[in-house]
Amino acid sequence: MMKQEHSPSIHPSAEVQTKDIGPGTLVWQFSIILQGAKIGSGCNINCHTFIESDVVIGNNVTLKPGVYLFNGMRVEDNVFIGPNASFTNDKYPRSKRYPDAFQHTLLEHGCSIGAGAIVLGGSIVGAYAVVAAGSVVTKDVPPHALVKGNPAKISGWVDKEGRKLALQPSGIWMDVAGKQYKVINNKLIEE
Repeated sequence: MMKQEHSPSIHPSAEVQTKDIGPGTLVWQFSIILQGAKIGSGCNINCHTFIESDVVIGNNVTLKPGVYLFNGMRVEDNVFIGPNASFTNDKYPRSKRYPDAFQHTLLEHGCSIGAGAIVLGGSIVGAYAVVAAGSVVTKDVPPHALVKGNPAKISGWVDKEGRKLALQPSGIWMDVAGKQYKVINNKLIEE
């Protein structure tokens, strides 16, 4: 017998205008999702979130409370966005004046954005990268990088589970299983 996927679960206080939400996604209290937004399956859209119409969210994404995703956001599968993380999409904002096109921001699969972090428009946060809580991302973050501070700078490297790699005296990075990596041109490369 085939396992049946269940439809999304939307709290009655949420205002959801799109029909493009995958099975198993939970939309909690007081969330607003505009028509045109696309949300995958198995997502957890927490309370007090806002998603504009030109936003695409993959599968198994978690948005914690207080996250607002504006036009131009692309969020790939298995991304975690912590409480009150902020994203911009207009480099020179002015009241009642809109750009010809909004900046696009990409959160690649498996990355995590910490609580209260700010990611400026036009940035790419690479696969499995971790942006520490309260950091301000002003430029692209390489895959597997751990960044922190204002502006966010690389302070280490993480594995696919988000665990910090250990820097060995030889300059090689090692994960908990003993797998070794080199960093070349800000890219983590398995040995």
